[in-house]
Amino acid sequence: MSTDRRRILGAVLALPATLTAAQVVAAAPAVAAGGIEAQPWADLVLEPGVTAQPGATPQVRLITIADTVFLQARGSVTCSLAADTKIATLPPGLRPTGLVRATAPRNNSQSINACRVEMNTAGSLTVYGGNSGNPITWVQFDSVQTIWR
Repeated sequence: MSTDRRRILGAVLALPATLTAAQVVAAAPAVAAGGIEAQPWADLVLEPGVTAQPGATPQVRLITIADTVFLQARGSVTCSLAADTKIATLPPGLRPTGLVRATAPRNNSQSINACRVEMNTAGSLTVYGGNSGNPITWVQFDSVQTIWR
Protein backbone atom coordinates (compact mmCIF):
# COMPACT_ATOMS: atom_id res chain seq x y z
CA MET A 1 0.00 0.00 0.00
CA SER A 2 1.39 3.37 -1.05
CA THR A 3 1.44 6.30 1.31
CA ASP A 4 2.53 8.75 -1.42
CA ARG A 5 0.04 11.63 -1.05
CA ARG A 6 0.46 12.80 -4.65
CA ARG A 7 -0.46 9.37 -6.03
CA ILE A 8 -3.52 9.12 -3.77
CA LEU A 9 -4.65 12.69 -4.56
CA GLY A 10 -4.16 12.07 -8.29
CA ALA A 11 -6.31 8.94 -8.13
CA VAL A 12 -9.05 10.74 -6.19
CA LEU A 13 -9.10 13.68 -8.63
CA ALA A 14 -9.16 11.38 -11.68
CA LEU A 15 -12.22 9.47 -10.44
CA PRO A 16 -14.83 12.23 -11.10
CA ALA A 17 -13.36 12.82 -14.58
CA THR A 18 -13.70 9.11 -15.36
CA LEU A 19 -17.31 9.07 -14.17
CA THR A 20 -18.16 12.19 -16.19
CA ALA A 21 -16.61 10.75 -19.37
CA ALA A 22 -18.62 7.56 -18.90
CA GLN A 23 -21.84 9.57 -18.56
CA VAL A 24 -21.10 11.52 -21.75
CA VAL A 25 -20.39 8.34 -23.68
CA ALA A 26 -23.65 6.85 -22.40
CA ALA A 27 -25.61 9.98 -23.44
CA ALA A 28 -24.15 10.20 -26.96
CA PRO A 29 -26.39 7.49 -28.50
CA ALA A 30 -29.55 9.28 -27.33
CA VAL A 31 -28.50 12.49 -29.09
CA ALA A 32 -27.42 10.61 -32.22
CA ALA A 33 -30.77 8.83 -32.34
CA GLY A 34 -32.70 12.07 -32.87
CA GLY A 35 -32.51 13.70 -29.44
CA ILE A 36 -32.02 17.13 -31.06
CA GLU A 37 -35.02 19.21 -32.03
CA ALA A 38 -34.66 22.75 -33.39
CA GLN A 39 -37.64 25.07 -33.80
CA PRO A 40 -37.70 27.55 -36.69
CA TRP A 41 -36.11 30.98 -36.27
CA ALA A 42 -38.45 33.79 -35.16
CA ASP A 43 -37.77 37.52 -35.57
CA LEU A 44 -37.44 39.78 -32.53
CA VAL A 45 -39.83 42.74 -32.46
CA LEU A 46 -37.48 45.73 -32.28
CA GLU A 47 -38.15 48.93 -30.35
CA PRO A 48 -38.16 52.32 -32.15
CA GLY A 49 -34.60 53.56 -32.73
CA VAL A 50 -33.19 50.03 -32.91
CA THR A 51 -32.61 48.64 -36.41
CA ALA A 52 -31.47 45.30 -37.76
CA GLN A 53 -28.13 45.34 -39.51
CA PRO A 54 -28.48 44.46 -43.21
CA GLY A 55 -28.50 40.69 -43.68
CA ALA A 56 -28.48 40.05 -39.92
CA THR A 57 -32.10 40.19 -38.73
CA PRO A 58 -32.17 39.50 -34.96
CA GLN A 59 -33.86 36.15 -34.40
CA VAL A 60 -34.28 33.52 -31.69
CA ARG A 61 -35.23 29.85 -31.58
CA LEU A 62 -35.43 27.03 -29.07
CA ILE A 63 -33.32 23.92 -29.42
CA THR A 64 -33.92 20.79 -27.35
CA ILE A 65 -30.98 18.47 -26.75
CA ALA A 66 -31.51 15.40 -24.58
CA ASP A 67 -34.59 16.93 -22.88
CA THR A 68 -32.84 20.26 -22.10
CA VAL A 69 -34.19 23.36 -23.86
CA PHE A 70 -31.77 26.08 -24.97
CA LEU A 71 -32.43 29.52 -26.43
CA GLN A 72 -30.22 30.37 -29.37
CA ALA A 73 -30.04 33.86 -30.90
CA ARG A 74 -28.48 35.36 -34.00
CA GLY A 75 -28.30 38.66 -35.82
CA SER A 76 -27.18 42.19 -35.03
CA VAL A 77 -28.73 45.58 -34.32
CA THR A 78 -27.56 49.16 -34.57
CA CYS A 79 -28.68 51.55 -31.85
CA SER A 80 -27.58 54.40 -29.62
CA LEU A 81 -27.99 53.31 -26.01
CA ALA A 82 -26.82 55.72 -23.34
CA ALA A 83 -28.60 53.80 -20.54
CA ASP A 84 -29.98 50.35 -19.77
CA THR A 85 -32.65 50.00 -22.46
CA LYS A 86 -35.33 47.60 -23.66
CA ILE A 87 -34.47 47.02 -27.34
CA ALA A 88 -36.84 44.24 -28.37
CA THR A 89 -39.66 41.90 -27.45
CA LEU A 90 -39.46 38.14 -27.86
CA PRO A 91 -42.04 36.59 -30.19
CA PRO A 92 -45.22 35.23 -28.55
CA GLY A 93 -44.69 31.65 -27.38
CA LEU A 94 -41.01 32.28 -26.60
CA ARG A 95 -41.29 33.65 -23.09
CA PRO A 96 -38.95 32.38 -20.36
CA THR A 97 -40.29 31.02 -17.10
CA GLY A 98 -37.77 33.19 -15.21
CA LEU A 99 -35.21 35.92 -15.81
CA VAL A 100 -32.56 34.86 -18.36
CA ARG A 101 -29.18 36.59 -18.63
CA ALA A 102 -26.48 36.36 -21.29
CA THR A 103 -23.52 38.33 -22.60
CA ALA A 104 -23.30 39.75 -26.11
CA PRO A 105 -20.57 41.55 -28.06
CA ARG A 106 -20.97 45.29 -28.56
CA ASN A 107 -18.96 48.12 -30.08
CA ASN A 108 -15.51 48.27 -28.46
CA SER A 109 -15.35 51.56 -26.60
CA GLN A 110 -13.04 52.40 -23.70
CA SER A 111 -11.92 48.74 -23.70
CA ILE A 112 -15.48 47.52 -23.07
CA ASN A 113 -16.60 45.10 -25.76
CA ALA A 114 -19.50 43.19 -24.19
CA CYS A 115 -22.86 44.00 -22.66
CA ARG A 116 -25.40 42.12 -20.56
CA VAL A 117 -28.63 41.01 -22.22
CA GLU A 118 -31.66 40.03 -20.13
CA MET A 119 -34.98 38.48 -21.13
CA ASN A 120 -37.81 38.59 -18.61
CA THR A 121 -41.07 36.66 -18.31
CA ALA A 122 -42.97 39.41 -20.19
CA GLY A 123 -40.67 38.84 -23.18
CA SER A 124 -38.71 42.10 -22.89
CA LEU A 125 -35.11 41.95 -24.13
CA THR A 126 -33.04 44.60 -22.34
CA VAL A 127 -29.42 45.59 -22.95
CA TYR A 128 -27.35 46.79 -19.98
CA GLY A 129 -24.08 48.71 -19.89
CA GLY A 130 -24.49 51.79 -22.08
CA ASN A 131 -24.03 55.28 -20.66
CA SER A 132 -23.64 58.80 -22.05
CA GLY A 133 -19.84 58.59 -21.93
CA ASN A 134 -19.76 55.15 -23.53
CA PRO A 135 -22.92 54.50 -25.60
CA ILE A 136 -23.66 51.14 -27.16
CA THR A 137 -23.94 51.61 -30.94
CA TRP A 138 -24.38 47.97 -31.98
CA VAL A 139 -25.04 44.57 -30.39
CA GLN A 140 -24.47 41.18 -31.98
CA PHE A 141 -26.51 38.20 -30.74
CA ASP A 142 -24.74 35.22 -32.37
CA SER A 143 -23.03 34.28 -29.09
CA VAL A 144 -26.24 34.36 -27.03
CA GLN A 145 -27.08 30.77 -26.15
CA THR A 146 -28.52 29.88 -22.77
CA ILE A 147 -30.48 27.20 -20.98
CA TRP A 148 -34.15 28.13 -21.32
CA ARG A 149 -36.00 25.53 -19.23
